Amino acid sequence: MFTTSEAQTFYLLAALVPEALMENMLAPLVPYMVRMLSTDVPADRIEAEIGGRVGMMTAVFYFPLLLMNIVWGSLSDRIGRKPVLLMGLFFCGLTTLILGINTTSFTVAIMCRFLAGVFGGNSAVAKGALGEINKTEKGRSWAYAVYSQLYAVFGIIGPLLGGFLVSASRSSGASDYPYLAACGVGAALSVVSLAVSYFLFEEPARNIERKPETKKDYKASLTDASGVTDSEEIMKVEDDDHNIPAEVPFTLFSWAVCLPILLYVLIAFANMYWVTVLPLLFSSKLEAGGLGFTPLDTSFAISVRAISKLFFSTFVSRGVVARLGSKHAYNLGMAAIIPASYILGILHSITGNELWIGVSVSMALLGFVESVVYLSVMMMISASVPPAYLGVAFGFSSTCAAAMRTIAPPLSGYGWELASSGVYGPWSAFALLHIVAVLSIGAAVIGFLEPPAPVKTKME
Repeated sequence: MFTTSEAQTFYLLAALVPEALMENMLAPLVPYMVRMLSTDVPADRIEAEIGGRVGMMTAVFYFPLLLMNIVWGSLSDRIGRKPVLLMGLFFCGLTTLILGINTTSFTVAIMCRFLAGVFGGNSAVAKGALGEINKTEKGRSWAYAVYSQLYAVFGIIGPLLGGFLVSASRSSGASDYPYLAACGVGAALSVVSLAVSYFLFEEPARNIERKPETKKDYKASLTDASGVTDSEEIMKVEDDDHNIPAEVPFTLFSWAVCLPILLYVLIAFANMYWVTVLPLLFSSKLEAGGLGFTPLDTSFAISVRAISKLFFSTFVSRGVVARLGSKHAYNLGMAAIIPASYILGILHSITGNELWIGVSVSMALLGFVESVVYLSVMMMISASVPPAYLGVAFGFSSTCAAAMRTIAPPLSGYGWELASSGVYGPWSAFALLHIVAVLSIGAAVIGFLEPPAPVKTKME
């Protein structure tokens, strides 16, 4: 019972529960938290500087991951996934608890998020382990879909729970520590997940020798005795030479590997951009270009995106990727960013029921984007490297994504400051999303074009 790939997949994903919860719980609350912690800023200057500070607090978590994702991914290849996961859970709980206790210092909050980022490589480690536990393409497709669903579920629970706990703390007279209850839940979950990982999760077997794999051997490793073949509709294995390692040793910086990572980096940038700017749009005052939502309203609006992501992850995304292929599914998802970000840019001019309709439609589209695009790009990365190197590949891709997640929040925050200043209007805060969407589609289309056949000339 405790050694099947399905059970081990769930035990592994249990190590991601605290991170998934806190990431989604804190995201809509960061602007409100920053306003409380900005005791060093004059009251009449807080709204003018809120974008930059929110961007800084969001980015500081991802900055150390520029290095640490590849460190934890490589270290887990050598000493095992389990020790790295346990260490990450311990520091996740510790930093979360301190963040909830702190009520006056923006600097302490920044230090907590930075330290959480240093030990925040569990997601990258888990992606590699999922590929080891599930040996077939069908199994990997299922595992990565469940991985996506985990974040989708906590994308619903996190914002709603966080908004409820903060509102309850304020109304019950516990306003001295308005975020302690929310952060305390995250710390408690870290303890539970640490116990599950220690006692139930087993270190996955790996190809220690790392022998170079041929194209034939690699395709065989993606098919098991149940008869999953390339022609099945569950998920297709690409036949292109740049997607299946040839008879040469694995090279991380080959175009076949770097192109899927580039596509992953672009969606990571876009995702973090809207994760940062949406709470600013919802929480800012009407006169500053925002919608004037309460913390509970903001949390509810953010949860709509997560509900959409869960729906599409459960019922739609695997079918879309299977039918269209990972490349075309990626392009479809990135194209959906354009109407979603356009709606977001004009919400300030909408009132009444139409406002919530606009919020719901844009959030639903972004949920579709996250579901389809992330599944597509994870399948592309997984198909581009031998199983023994999945830890390095996902560690490197997560490091590159961390670079974008470090850059995106400040750009998003300063973009919002520009938009809220009244110079260009709220729509200008979302213009960069249009550009990234077009660049992503262009990179996918051009990058996967077959190289022209060499022209043979007759020697004189």
